[in-house]
Amino acid sequence: MHFHNIFPNSAKEPFIITSPPTPFYNCIAWAYGDDSKWFWPDSSNSYYWPEHIPRSEKVENFIQLFSTINYEVCENGELEEGYEKIAIFSKNGAPTHAARQLLNGIWTSKLGKEFDVSHSIFSIINGVYGDVSVFMKRILT
Repeated sequence: MHFHNIFPNSAKEPFIITSPPTPFYNCIAWAYGDDSKWFWPDSSNSYYWPEHIPRSEKVENFIQLFSTINYEVCENGELEEGYEKIAIFSKNGAPTHAARQLLNGIWTSKLGKEFDVSHSIFSIINGVYGDVSVFMKRILT
């Protein structure tokens, strides 16, 4: 399967399917480390979202979500020994996607109800999800 239409940079960088499609979790849940539910701050309460975090689609609310599991905002997505990183994407100011960095420096994402993929950050930026708004990191335990 080719993703060049929605992620133009994927033609130049690694972009590998790593799981079959599933509707049970999304990219936010996957980056959070939970593949049992769909995370999203929708106003209809159709999806999981922690009660103490505002239920609105703002990057700061996603930062607050990941802060609950010890992530802190950091400068970049470069591999840093002893840390796990995530990237929160947005388009036109609205959050769209999250990815998690693996120990080898490659990133992993869930594409909506579709596949999990391994990719570089470059392969996914400027695509359907926009660009990285913020990187966050936490100490590996």
